Formats: sequence, C-alpha cells, structure tokens
Amino acid sequence: MENIAVALKELGTKNGFDISLNEDGTCSLELADGRTFILQERANLNELDFVATLGYVPEEVRADVFTELLSANFYWRTTLGATISWNASLEQVVIMYPFPLADATDGTLENIFTRFLELQAAWKDRLDELIADAKNIAESKADEDEEDADEEASAADDHLIINP
Repeated sequence: MENIAVALKELGTKNGFDISLNEDGTCSLELADGRTFILQERANLNELDFVATLGYVPEEVRADVFTELLSANFYWRTTLGATISWNASLEQVVIMYPFPLADATDGTLENIFTRFLELQAAWKDRLDELIADAKNIAESKADEDEEDADEEASAADDHLIINP
C-alpha cells in the first residue's frame, strides 16, 4: 500500500472515525460502546498492527483463564490469525493482529479493520465468560473443600463418643 495515512483517513471517513497516525505512527480509537483499540504502523516491518485490550483477569482465576487463552492461540485456532497475550504492565489481556502492508489494498485494509472490531468484541465477551466460569468453579471447589473439612472434623470427633 503506497500511502497508509491516506488509506486510513479514507477508511476512517467511511466508518465514522478520525483515523490519522501521530508522529509515533500510532492512533488510538474509541468505539461508541467504550472499547478502544490502537493502530500502530511499524514501518521497519511494513505492517500495521491492530491492538486492543480485552480486560483484566482476577489473580485467583488467572491459571484457568490463561490456560483457555493459550489454547485459543494454538495455531490461531479461534483467533482468526490474531494473538491473545497478557500485558503484565497494564495487567490486561490484549489481542493483536499484524497486518502486512505489502500488496494490501483499500479493500483488504477495510476487511481487516472490520474483522478486528468484531474479533475484539467477541473475545471481550468470551473473556468475560471464561472469568465467570472460572470463578464459579473456584467457588464450587471452595464449597466442596469446606464440606470435606466439616466431615473430617465430625469424623475426628466420633472417637470421643462413649458408647455404653
């Protein structure tokens, strides 16, 4: 693509956004539903990266949630070529898609733009589900552990009973 700035401006106009890369080659966009994402040109790689946060994962369920996210990344099975990662400094799950600019057309840029917005929304919802499921499992396990502890305590007291 000859001029990414012009193509992004046209794409933004068509979709109701002001898309213009700053001097660092980045642009942050906020959607009507509050989601945000970043476009970042990496000229040295001739690509445009799409990056979006998906959300925070509570520490107590990270192992379970991260296992599911890693599984989704396997051969980009359910991420449509994007990669889901953990940004430790932000403590946020992010989704990223590198779009090679070589031989790209306005149509492919628009397709990737639209697909990334849909992917971000779908994975934000999926992450919320994974967190809720992991919390429910953790609560159920805690309840079972408490019941087991109560039974063990009761059984331990059985030897104190004097049978006539």
